[in-house]
Amino acid sequence: MISIHFSRLKLVTHGAELDVLISLAIASDFYEGPACCPTIVGSSLSSQVPCLSAKKLGHPVLRSDSLGKGAFVPNDISIGGSGRARFILLTGPNMGGKSTLLRQVCLAVILAQIGADVPAESFELSPVDRIFVRMGAKDHIMAGQSTFLTELSETALMLSSATCNSLVALDELGRGTSTSDGQAIAESVLEHFVHKVQCRGMFSTHYHRLAVDYQKDSKVSLYHMSCQVGNGVGVEEVTFLYRLRPGACPKSYGVNVARLAGLPDSILHNAAAKSREFEAVYGRHRKGSEGKLAIQSCDKMAVLIRSLINATTSLSGHKSAGIDISSVTELQDKARIFLQ
Repeated sequence: MISIHFSRLKLVTHGAELDVLISLAIASDFYEGPACCPTIVGSSLSSQVPCLSAKKLGHPVLRSDSLGKGAFVPNDISIGGSGRARFILLTGPNMGGKSTLLRQVCLAVILAQIGADVPAESFELSPVDRIFVRMGAKDHIMAGQSTFLTELSETALMLSSATCNSLVALDELGRGTSTSDGQAIAESVLEHFVHKVQCRGMFSTHYHRLAVDYQKDSKVSLYHMSCQVGNGVGVEEVTFLYRLRPGACPKSYGVNVARLAGLPDSILHNAAAKSREFEAVYGRHRKGSEGKLAIQSCDKMAVLIRSLINATTSLSGHKSAGIDISSVTELQDKARIFLQ
């Protein structure tokens, strides 16, 4: 009986393997657009930076016949690798395709690591040990957990478990609370992943201040999902292009989504006016903050220049070889003029 059992178990195992291989072949044929065999890049050396690079990456599930709006728009994406940032900070309009991009990248990584073809012209990957995704809004009523608590609990798990070889996808973290608290949490979490964990990741957000704070950080690349903006009657008309482009998007165009949802024109016009009012207030506040920072920078510069004058004064009293005294004196005069 035991021998018969093992024979049947072996038969079932081989049948399952064959089923998987056939399924992968069917899936590869199902892709709309190019498909490729992924290139797996080892990162055994500590000096090698894990990479993820795709050219014309499509979606393994979404096709024109399922979308009903034309073919799925592929995108090029690079995360990590030599000389490239490991994290992407993604902005863009509501309904612009940010969440879809995060999902398709994660799905492509799974396909690549199980040995399947990937819907792309080319796909290069350093293997990941785990994929962490924080996406969507949900609560746990039976556990007494709100949407925001659920979001932070899942984020806490990611923070404690992710390694430098993990892939992280965070979609609009912090939206379940006030703007100030949400932005502060989002920025702190992003900073931890970028500078401490140093893993590959994607972070989509509507907190545009994050893009300002990270625009000079070499470890973060700013990208946005592009769109075309036209002038409607009182409300901006947005056409989604679903193209991943470098740089940050200045607005989220939420009022446009409200128009697509069918809100009455009177509410849309009022919302658009309120939006412009809020943007003007934020712009004035931002200029004031930048002015304060500029004053602080000038104060610090003044302290440094005074120290330079003192140092060069003591230096000019020496007849050391190789020191051009006239140049030192000229430098002192220019520094004193700057302080006036």
